[in-house]
Amino acid sequence: MTHYDWDWGTAPPLLKRHSEVKHALLRNYLVEYFLTLVPMPQQDKIRLTIVDGFCGGGLYVNEAGQEVPGSPLVILEAISEAEALVNLRQERRKPVRIDVELICIDESARTLDHLQRVLEARGYGAALREGNVQLVKGKFADHCAAVVQRAHERSRVSGRALFVLDQYGYKAVPMHCLRDIFARLKHAEVILTFYIDSLLNYLSGENLAHFQRATGINARVQAVEIDELKQSPRWRVHLQSSLYQSLTAQCAAQFYTPFFVRPARGHGDFWLLHLSQHWKARDVMATAHWTHHNHFAHYGDAGFHMFSTGYIDKLNNEQKLQMGFDFSSVAAEVSNDTMMEQIPALLLDGAEGMTFEQFFGQLINTTPATRSMVEAAVLELHQSGEIRVLDERGDASKARVRLKADHTLRLPSQRTFGFSP
Repeated sequence: MTHYDWDWGTAPPLLKRHSEVKHALLRNYLVEYFLTLVPMPQQDKIRLTIVDGFCGGGLYVNEAGQEVPGSPLVILEAISEAEALVNLRQERRKPVRIDVELICIDESARTLDHLQRVLEARGYGAALREGNVQLVKGKFADHCAAVVQRAHERSRVSGRALFVLDQYGYKAVPMHCLRDIFARLKHAEVILTFYIDSLLNYLSGENLAHFQRATGINARVQAVEIDELKQSPRWRVHLQSSLYQSLTAQCAAQFYTPFFVRPARGHGDFWLLHLSQHWKARDVMATAHWTHHNHFAHYGDAGFHMFSTGYIDKLNNEQKLQMGFDFSSVAAEVSNDTMMEQIPALLLDGAEGMTFEQFFGQLINTTPATRSMVEAAVLELHQSGEIRVLDERGDASKARVRLKADHTLRLPSQRTFGFSP
């Protein structure tokens, strides 16, 4: 975990490569997120609230010595980029306006002063004066209820809000904040940094209760078990699995996917958790990770159910470094092959089959694959006769590229199996 200091008149702090990529991911995700919010040319305005809960001072210097923007500037620049793209791609009578209120929270008054000066220098002085960008001093946890209320007041019907919670450790965003976000805001999303390596190194039977009180996470492991687990070679597998299942079960989000960020020196891994209430939001984030595949990983197998038994440890059974699922083109092929093997078995329990929406919905939280990747595997199986895809009339679908949500997937009445002589 790296803590940063800003002081106007001195050089901005150093931003490591993995954090710079994290900002690039945020920018990519936000642009695609905004584009999905404006599907119709006649829609000329969308309103949402973005909360940057650990905003920092606005500028860094990367490892190449170049000045790079912090998350508040990344967010504001992504809004402008998305507006330009929407207006370019769609035939519009008047330009679309993305009406965002950006709330930046930080504990340090000096950091916020630096951010204010950066924003004014970059042309956002009017946004500050008009309240479209707000700077708030304090801890995110202390302001959570107020910013959730503000987001609710701005979008009472849609409840559209995005929380960028790039915390330094693992306990600055307690569970009650996440539950409040998803209870009050129908279309809320959270991008949460969680330093899992730091927590695993800290956690013991002696301090488990303190961790649970501080975070509100009710870990699915007993204090007496932790010290025993840490004596086994694969103790990280069990603790990561327990913590992941506890967090996702208790945060109140319907859709969730953790991605791993591994610093270049190979230690200090952290989760980048995306939590949302709609599968499309999760799909946009998964697509962004395939774009930035050199820096993100899942620790688990390809295909479905990769999180059902927890994460793969850094060392495999032969005590060799386990690099995980890396979102590369090779990983895409492996994922497709694995899904091709798994999908027929997943349809065995339903003689009448299930709709594609039902199938994808029950598996989305267990896979790194995007919806289009799952569609491609299903259609390939349909074309080879391994499964059947039926349209709304019950006839064999002629779909070749896209499936409708109400297309039914089922096994053929008789399947042929090949046996070696």
